[in-house]
Amino acid sequence: MKEIVIWPVYIDRERSRREGRQVPKSLGVKNPKLDSIYRTLKKMGYSPQMVRNKCHPRRHWEPCGYIKVKVEEGISKLELLKEICRNYGRK
Repeated sequence: MKEIVIWPVYIDRERSRREGRQVPKSLGVKNPKLDSIYRTLKKMGYSPQMVRNKCHPRRHWEPCGYIKVKVEEGISKLELLKEICRNYGRK
């Protein structure tokens, strides 16, 4: 198992790659929330940990928090982020 850190900016379609977005704009989520990412990961079967009041290094003045999640060795960070985008907001 490996641990992956997920900042909301990674899947935010409103951000540029330079600002930290890691998924294609077409797949990104508009204004993703930490709580919603957490719920999405829970629905996907993961056991995420939420860390609030931390700042992404590229936006050190804006506390947004992040999520830590343990995944199997064969899953890449980008694969996980894309899967989060596909499942984000679904009921």
